[in-house]
Amino acid sequence: MFFKKSLTVPMALLMVVLVGQQVGAAVASDTPQQLANMTVVDQDATTREELKVDSIENPYRVEASSRVAMEIFSAEDIANLNPSDVYDLLDKAVGINLTYQGRKSPFFITQRGGGSFTYIVDGAVLPSTVNRILYKFPVSSIEQLQIMRGATALTLGPTINIGASNSGSGLNTGFIIIRTKQPQETQAIVAASIEKSKGGHPAAMTEDLYLGAHFGDQDNKQGYVGGMLANMDRPSQDDWFDGRSGTGGMLNSGATLGKLRFNFMYYRDKGDFEMQRGISVDGTLSDVKWYYDPLETKIYSADASVIWSPRQTTILNLFQVQYDQTEHNDSFASTTTSTKEYEEKTSGIGLRHNLQWHDTLLQLGGQLSDSKGDGPNLSSRYNRFDTSVKGWSASLEQKFFADHLVFDLGYRRDVKHIKYSSTSAANDTANNNVDLAPAEVIAGGVHWQISDMFVVDGRYFAGDQGTSGDFDLRTLDGSDLHGEKQQRIEVALSANLISWFRPTVTWFDVDIKNAKSATTTTYVEDGDTYYYYTEADELRRGVELLIEGNIGKDTSYKASWTRMLDNETTSAGVTTDNIGESGPKNLYSLSLMQKWQAYRFNVSVKKVDEWASSSSPMGTASWGGLGDYIRVDANVKRDFEIADTLLTATLYGRNLGDKHYSTRYVTGYYPDRGLTVGLGLQMRY
Repeated sequence: MFFKKSLTVPMALLMVVLVGQQVGAAVASDTPQQLANMTVVDQDATTREELKVDSIENPYRVEASSRVAMEIFSAEDIANLNPSDVYDLLDKAVGINLTYQGRKSPFFITQRGGGSFTYIVDGAVLPSTVNRILYKFPVSSIEQLQIMRGATALTLGPTINIGASNSGSGLNTGFIIIRTKQPQETQAIVAASIEKSKGGHPAAMTEDLYLGAHFGDQDNKQGYVGGMLANMDRPSQDDWFDGRSGTGGMLNSGATLGKLRFNFMYYRDKGDFEMQRGISVDGTLSDVKWYYDPLETKIYSADASVIWSPRQTTILNLFQVQYDQTEHNDSFASTTTSTKEYEEKTSGIGLRHNLQWHDTLLQLGGQLSDSKGDGPNLSSRYNRFDTSVKGWSASLEQKFFADHLVFDLGYRRDVKHIKYSSTSAANDTANNNVDLAPAEVIAGGVHWQISDMFVVDGRYFAGDQGTSGDFDLRTLDGSDLHGEKQQRIEVALSANLISWFRPTVTWFDVDIKNAKSATTTTYVEDGDTYYYYTEADELRRGVELLIEGNIGKDTSYKASWTRMLDNETTSAGVTTDNIGESGPKNLYSLSLMQKWQAYRFNVSVKKVDEWASSSSPMGTASWGGLGDYIRVDANVKRDFEIADTLLTATLYGRNLGDKHYSTRYVTGYYPDRGLTVGLGLQMRY
């Protein structure tokens, strides 16, 4: 079910020929632009009930006071922003900092100075290898991408990482939820693009084909089926070695039969990823030739909902994610080669019941996941594990005064069980059948609509993870490791002053005790090398300003500013200020959409302050010059009506300022390619 790369040029040429045959009048869409919105989400912007933010049929519904920390990108938003991949899209979100390294784990996403996300695709919880999966996930398949900052909403998924016991400590501080397309009508979409970067890089190309059909009467029986094929190929040259490709297919189907609704999704891809060569401070180019070929992913997900009444719904979901990689470690300077294979499989089940009685909403849920892995991965030369995470949550939401005042309170408990887990073949029988200390969380919030103009939201979160549970973690001085505890507070004021000026200001505070991190000192056991760990307290405080609005009917914008006030680490009685050291002090973003006659212009700007150092399993490198960039992406779109076909042409440019910025230093800097220009064509039937 995969595209052949040989289709790339013919498809692109076919689309260009069709542009030359454009006839008829230009069609300017009358659909209102919906900006990715953290405060006011248009619940009528989708016909899918389960996507509406306040619907009890939504499996990812969160409390009213949590929505101030939620950002949603609709399919229209994604098309307007025209991102190159999922990570490029996330980098345009408020308060998000994307860093890239050319080594084994390429993409890192942090929010408001730190934290980690759990990724969910149609109910499937992705493993820790997610940053080697999503780069090739087709953004054209996404109906909605939902970002939950803070993760104080407890019903979305486990608060701890799934996978091996050494998959990291720490309660999750966010969720990224991807919902794929479900056709609402019979349609066919063909798309292709070609782009070129400065510096002699070969041209990159993408192709997508989507077919969907919706059938049945709209009252009791209806269903849909959809399928997609997608291909992307960004070749490289040896002095950069940053090529990547991916070919995949997706199948969606579902039906509604009276009170029962069910959906099924199957996704499969295969690709390769070259790990960019680092450039050291003295200008030396690394001769290491690391790459993944192939990287393969399979995702199965299914959900069933029983809509007992408009006020009561039960939702069941099942999923399985299978991931396989082959890592190659060669050298440009010699003929030595090394190949390592790793595979991981995660499956799970979740059950959620939403019950609304007058102004009271009760949300109950539970999840069980099982993960198995085998083979060398990242810095571990041996991995073999079989672990599971089971958890449950309860949340009560109460409305007063015609929904103007809403209180909520919730509790969650997750436990990781280790059937076996080892990073050393000699210790393969150690630590069997062990339950780690539970992670317990309480969270509460208030949503107060003071008037038609002003809204206040507040959230409090307290989490206790018990001990870290990683049996391979050791301290250099032999001292005990302690359980991690977190407290989070968010307070936001939103003002709907006028249509073209709707500001929201948020103050956030994250206080973590006993966070774990690796040192640069190692020890050897049974012939394998491991890093010693330390414990530290972390404090992150800051303020975030979001302003958005519509200027007339043809202009929309969203601007944000995230400023860190405190980002401290305290270890062994010594406090280190990380602002400007391991992360930026300020993040700025702006997106603008302008309609003019038959054209749509879209611009996104991101400004990031400089920081000095970055960390990896090799340790901390402090060479300065990281970040400190302004990136501008822009595109212009025009629709052409050709008989019964709608052709959309997009001329776009990324990194228009040609900034070769770097965001991490490991074996060297990994600069961005710089200016890239391209042409995209899409035909809708």
